[in-house]
Amino acid sequence: MITERQNEILNLIIDLFTQTHEPVGSKALQSSIETSSATIRNEMAKLEKLGLLEKAHTSSGRLPSPAGFKYFVEHSLNLGSIDDADVYQLVKAFDFEAFKLEDLLKKASQVLAEISGYSVAILDVEPSSQKLTAFDIVQLSAHDALAVLTLDESKPLTVQFAIPKNFLARDMVKVKEIVDERLIGRDLMDVHYKLRTEIPQILQKYFTVTDNVLDLFDYIFQGLFEETIFVSGKVKALEYSGVETYQFLNDEQMLALTIRQGMSENEMATVQVADSSDPALSNLSLLTYKFLIPYRGFGLLSLIGPIDMDYRRNVSLINVVGRILAIKLRDYFRYLNSNHYEVN
Repeated sequence: MITERQNEILNLIIDLFTQTHEPVGSKALQSSIETSSATIRNEMAKLEKLGLLEKAHTSSGRLPSPAGFKYFVEHSLNLGSIDDADVYQLVKAFDFEAFKLEDLLKKASQVLAEISGYSVAILDVEPSSQKLTAFDIVQLSAHDALAVLTLDESKPLTVQFAIPKNFLARDMVKVKEIVDERLIGRDLMDVHYKLRTEIPQILQKYFTVTDNVLDLFDYIFQGLFEETIFVSGKVKALEYSGVETYQFLNDEQMLALTIRQGMSENEMATVQVADSSDPALSNLSLLTYKFLIPYRGFGLLSLIGPIDMDYRRNVSLINVVGRILAIKLRDYFRYLNSNHYEVN
């Protein structure tokens, strides 16, 4: 641990540096700290010796080191802080009508990426925490049909498919009966397990040739087990990091896994400074916020940027977006569950 004065100096240097990105000298701190310039320089030297500051090559000023930023985040950053100026700006940005859940999540990622200048990923509820609550098949023509899968009684997923050539009308009915009996009401982990173990055995009782039926089940259900993730500001990664990070952001399923691994189940917000398990993000910071999706669980909102970002500003932004998103989602699901009356 460092002294109270050293902590104050470190915080001031970080605040000044993240605003100007220029080395900070002792004179710049004198107006905020009631002590001599020599004492401030001495404390800065001690912080440098501890690895929390670095000496600038072009001046006598100091820069926060990655360890300094990490210390600041762990000991001084208020993860629940909000700037009132952000509230007005972001509320205006969310003044639109959403026709589905994905509209809200996508818009939130775009808004936060645009205002912060960094990359943003928003994740829906983790697949393993969702349940398959309804299933139906709508035949579109003699040769193709639409499977409609509903998760958590509110999130639909549609999959169009070609009807197997040897299928009769009763075969389509049997597929629905099997799903209704064996998979409805199960969480997706259980659905995945049953598709691999129980369903193949059941299909043998009702179908002479089962290979194409198994392929159909795989095709219809495979999308259930992938993360629903919206990533915005990918190109911005080329400015604050490089090609490796940009390419990693394009691997959305791996990105979702990395974000989830960086946050424990009981945390509501976390900041990782140069602490990601993936090399493409290992020299960056991830600010992650958990927000409520009514009736279903929690989604994750993650901002990805350089270590020397303005943490106070970005924590405020992510908190405001997360809270607005929770309010919009509450209203959205309240509307879905209410009674509607047609007005002529």
